[in-house]
Amino acid sequence: MNEPDTAIRGTDEHDMTDTTVGQTEPAVNPYALFEGDSGDMTADARRAAIALKRERYISGDLYEIALDNRDAVERSLNNDLLELVINDRYRIMIAMPVASGDITLRSLKTRVSLKREEAVLLAFLRIRVLEYDNAREPADNWLISLEEIRSALATGTGYFAARNDEEGVLKQVGSVVSAMCTYGYLERSTDDETLYRITPLVPVVLDRELAESWLDIATGNDETATGTTRTDTDDKEGE
Repeated sequence: MNEPDTAIRGTDEHDMTDTTVGQTEPAVNPYALFEGDSGDMTADARRAAIALKRERYISGDLYEIALDNRDAVERSLNNDLLELVINDRYRIMIAMPVASGDITLRSLKTRVSLKREEAVLLAFLRIRVLEYDNAREPADNWLISLEEIRSALATGTGYFAARNDEEGVLKQVGSVVSAMCTYGYLERSTDDETLYRITPLVPVVLDRELAESWLDIATGNDETATGTTRTDTDDKEGE
């Protein structure tokens, strides 16, 4: 007669067992910056990676932060089909689109294609950097005036030299300079609005030999220059 009671009591005891035994709280993500964040990068690493994706290049403190977090930064860039390019000489970093015919996805950043007059100015700026390097001038002193740029493009064998419309030429020169600022090759001087600083990006994307060949093409005849109207510069690494 006692066996059924025992079975019932056994069932009751089982039902009353604490079902939470053995369960653990979910692990806290040490890298989380917001609720639900599953990221695996520190705030500094994220800041460097974001800057590389947004800007043409990074330098200074961000360069050092990116070096300290290189593995995480490269992993983040690779996820967006970007490669990290480091130039130790000028201490700058660039995030460049991956160049591969096997990839059908589009990278987060695209390569910059220059118009011919922009390529000519870039080549001229590269030669000026070479002169500054020979004089051992730091990058902060790589200055060039708007008049020097105008003279390089609009006099002698310059790209706009054959044009007689002086006002039109000045507007075109201004347009080219503005584009070069947008691309990150020039920065406006804070002390003098007629001065620009040549950035370290110039020697990184264009080596001396290529710069000289571009200038030779620019001063040659139309037949020699055929096919150079759009020039890709992002995949050229500096010396």
